[in-house]
Amino acid sequence: MNHYEFLEKLKIVSPGTPLRFALDQIVSANTGALIFFVDDFEKYKSLMQLGFMLNCDFNPNKLYELAKMDGAIVVDEGLNKIIAANVQLVPDPSIPSSQTGMRHRTAERMARQTGKMLVAISKRKRTISLFFDDYSHVLRSLELLIPRINQAVGTVAQYRQAFDKGLEEIDVLETSSVLTLYDVIKTLHKGLMILRIYKDEVMTLAELGNYGDIPKMQFEEILGGVTEEIENLILDFSSKIPDAEKVDKLTEKLFSLSEREMSNYVYLAKILGYEVSSTAQTMEMSLYSRGIRFIRKIPKIPLQVALNIGKRFGSLSKLLDSSSEELKEVEGIGEKRAMAIRHAIDVKKRHDEID
Repeated sequence: MNHYEFLEKLKIVSPGTPLRFALDQIVSANTGALIFFVDDFEKYKSLMQLGFMLNCDFNPNKLYELAKMDGAIVVDEGLNKIIAANVQLVPDPSIPSSQTGMRHRTAERMARQTGKMLVAISKRKRTISLFFDDYSHVLRSLELLIPRINQAVGTVAQYRQAFDKGLEEIDVLETSSVLTLYDVIKTLHKGLMILRIYKDEVMTLAELGNYGDIPKMQFEEILGGVTEEIENLILDFSSKIPDAEKVDKLTEKLFSLSEREMSNYVYLAKILGYEVSSTAQTMEMSLYSRGIRFIRKIPKIPLQVALNIGKRFGSLSKLLDSSSEELKEVEGIGEKRAMAIRHAIDVKKRHDEID
């Protein structure tokens, strides 16, 4: 089972859904419940001591009423039928469980044994817990979810502004030949934080269900192009020019960092291949772009061609001084691509002169 499937299960119990309505009613009534969702009832009969069969249409109010009984309720996972009620679930007791209450231990063991979804509602704590395969999560109310997601959107927007400003500063500093490793790492950190915060809130968005549609669109707008810009920074400023496969490995490593790790500038510098032991050293180390980030902003230039250009010219300044004939010597560049690159170079030079 993967994390994506778990997120899909969270959406099923999100606020505003018929199932969540029933679950909230059960919490309000302070009765508690254990609900087992199955694709094929017969497949799991050996793990149940049957109460009574229903096979009635699913209805939130029916589910609420049935929860007043002691046993579990069995529902088909498509939420079309309530199959049985007052059922005793009998999972393998040797399966480890981190839960304390009997209802929640049963739910966790059944989820791990069957790979199916269960919901346990605590009468004492008045909480709703979702179990699916090895995943578990205590559902939160809209009163907690909405302020959290709004704060996350605002924080990501601030980081995006700082990231874009950092990219602009890199261009300016490079033009003046005063760009340092610190400037690049500082900007890289901002980009990584954007992705990190979003990653941390994916579960919140799933748990919000339809209420998360607007925040999700806001995130998508803010995140647009961030991954590509981070990749370009790696291509332009890692200690050695990486091939496409190495770029994938570097980005994967960077994206998997904890917030603490990505806030360590020395650690980030080492991932890019620089032997530094202090932030002060990153401030003293001058860098020069390979021009790959510049090239990749030109339409229809494949990554491999951009890498070939970086290897051929070595720096943006040399690339900007190149002729069409020199460009055509690079593997993958013909007349049309050489013209497109020269046009982009001319535009940049005019822009730099104006600035």
